[in-house]
Amino acid sequence: MANMKNVLVGDTFKQIFVASGTDPSVIVASIVDGSESIVSSGAGVNSLNGHFYRNVSGGVNTPGYYVSQWDATIGGLAYKRRRRFKAVRGEVD
Repeated sequence: MANMKNVLVGDTFKQIFVASGTDPSVIVASIVDGSESIVSSGAGVNSLNGHFYRNVSGGVNTPGYYVSQWDATIGGLAYKRRRRFKAVRGEVD
C-alpha cells in the first residue's frame, strides 16, 4: 500500500479534510478500527479556505490498522473520505 501513514500508539495526530468549492454544512471526523467500530470521533474545525482539521488527542491505544474517516454534507449530498493508517509502538533504546 503506497503512502500509508504510521502513527505512534497514544500519540496525538491530525486528521485533515480539504473541500474544493462549497464548504460542508456538516462535517465529522472519526477513527474506525478493523471491525468498522468507531474508536474516536468529533467535529471538524474550519481553518478557512476549505481546509478542515481535527486533532486526535491520545490517538489510538492498540497497535494495528485503522481508518481515518470524514463524513461531510455538501450541497445536500453526503460524502465520505477514508484513509488507512497503521498504529505502531515506539521503539525503546
